[in-house]
Amino acid sequence: MRARVSEAARLSFFWFGIQVVWGAILGVLLQARLVSLFGDAAAQRYAIFAAAGAATAIVAQLVSALLSDRAVARARTRAPLYVGGTALAIGAIVVFLRGNSASELLAAYLALQIGMNVAIAPYQAAVPEYLERAAQRTGSAWLAAMQSLGNAVGAVIAATAAPPLSAVLLPLLLLGALALGYRSLARVVERRVGEPGEPTRITRAHVDLFGSRAMIFLAFYTMLGYLYFWVLGSGLAEVAAPRMIAGAAIVAFTLAGVGGASLASRIGRRFDLRASAIAGVGAFALAIALYVASRGLIVLSIASIVGGLGWGAFLSADWALGARYVPPSARALGFALWNLAVVLPQFFAPSLIGVLATILRPGGAWATSRFAFGIAFLELIVGMLWLVRLPRAGEAMELRRLDRR
Repeated sequence: MRARVSEAARLSFFWFGIQVVWGAILGVLLQARLVSLFGDAAAQRYAIFAAAGAATAIVAQLVSALLSDRAVARARTRAPLYVGGTALAIGAIVVFLRGNSASELLAAYLALQIGMNVAIAPYQAAVPEYLERAAQRTGSAWLAAMQSLGNAVGAVIAATAAPPLSAVLLPLLLLGALALGYRSLARVVERRVGEPGEPTRITRAHVDLFGSRAMIFLAFYTMLGYLYFWVLGSGLAEVAAPRMIAGAAIVAFTLAGVGGASLASRIGRRFDLRASAIAGVGAFALAIALYVASRGLIVLSIASIVGGLGWGAFLSADWALGARYVPPSARALGFALWNLAVVLPQFFAPSLIGVLATILRPGGAWATSRFAFGIAFLELIVGMLWLVRLPRAGEAMELRRLDRR
């Protein structure tokens, strides 16, 4: 069946809203709030906050996934999970940006993780219900583009808007994004128990896909978490406020990601999904190497654009690779487990850097960030080599009609 691009776009809108929030909070606002509360100790406190948030996200997403699969099995809608999770996230954003104490900030951040992941778990399961496993990359490319675009918008808000204004804009965008795709997402899909030739057990390909994805996202969250501290210690504070410079770098990275996703979807038909993902990771690794090797605004600009192009190309293949191994009989739980390759790195990226920095004591924001980027480069190399072990996957996914049950 021919890909229904308009349906793909409508489904991807909520992903845009989700990524607006993550782009603002994880890329800039969490670090900035910690600096305002803890000063020079913010980099060490960041590891604690990020690890606690990731652990909370894992539990919330698994529980929500089980509830989502149970709802569909009983011919019920996933809508309460979308609405409830989004409502909790909106309240948490407001408290997070207005809180004045460390305990209040931590409580709001954990509540944000719960709300966002309660909504994310059914969303990950609902999207593949529109997708066939053998045709084009349309669905995955839409999701990759919306992820990058959402991160860019979130970074712009975080870099330019005062916290009270951000506390208004972020909730509005999240709620509006859900509203645009809600009619499709809230439907009950036709239940299927399996498809011919579909993997029903853990294979080497499952392990390789999970392991490579986890290493790549480990590097991504290391870059995202320590970019602010790289800017803070690189002397660029004399040019503009670190929050604005870090936000601008993330905007450049994510807008380049939109271009990378679009380019990969156009020329990627000549290559299998694995090759597209490897090429994207290679470009991202080059950008990380630039961060390690030097400093300055030119380096920051080049690395952000090159890294963004590579990241967009990787994301364009990422969802398509994952969807092929998730059985339709338990989509929400399957995608929640697959998504642990994203959530676990949010825990281990700051934890690993925090432990190593405590042992080796690089000293100062600049040295700590360069050390973190060096670790991220090694993680990308491991992830890229791990991708090579995947079997060739020339087929992608094609959008199909979603039927009411």
